[in-house]
Amino acid sequence: MVLLAACILGSLVGLRVAASPMAWQGQYDHLQERSASRETSGEQPFPNRPTTRTTDNQSCTIDSFTNTTSFILREYQIETVVGAGNSTQFRGTFSVENPGSGDTYRLYHIPISVGGGVWSVCRAGDDAPLPPQLVLCQYLLERRNGRIGFRFEWDCDGRDSNQPVLFDATVIGELPAEVCVARNGTEGVTQSCGLPVDVGEVLLPIQNISFEPTSGQRD
Repeated sequence: MVLLAACILGSLVGLRVAASPMAWQGQYDHLQERSASRETSGEQPFPNRPTTRTTDNQSCTIDSFTNTTSFILREYQIETVVGAGNSTQFRGTFSVENPGSGDTYRLYHIPISVGGGVWSVCRAGDDAPLPPQLVLCQYLLERRNGRIGFRFEWDCDGRDSNQPVLFDATVIGELPAEVCVARNGTEGVTQSCGLPVDVGEVLLPIQNISFEPTSGQRD
């Protein structure tokens, strides 16, 4: 499988490919044909991107193919915050492990919408920026139905720092029943909800994953 992933990466020039985690082998010949066509088409390269990868994991690219069927939800906390004029807001803290890159993305005190079925852009809270490894971050939270999802984009530059590969993955999993406790109102927090201490790993299976080589020029 590792050899197959390396062959696919070596054959792609300016090509974006989407597939389920188990579909790489069936697409191999088709990808080679498409990439050869793109090489001779004279299409413009992808726009420049800043380097987002910060860990020293030289197998990021290959592992993102071969070692990634689910992400892991390591931390989950939803806080109810009562502000001026008794306005109620919600903020979330989530830690999500990406086995492919080896990174854990911690989204700390991000303002969230608790409505169901809507994908929302991650916005940095007042206390911390978003993880620098991420090019894009979105979340889906359905507390009533016990469902949570994320869409992440991340760069891998271990194979070629001049032409990193951008991965885009959507993951959705089931949430165990929340455990909520009342708070004393410090910093406006009146309630905090998390997962049971004995819940174990909460897997977020990959629904879709895609990749594309990016421009060799870095900001």
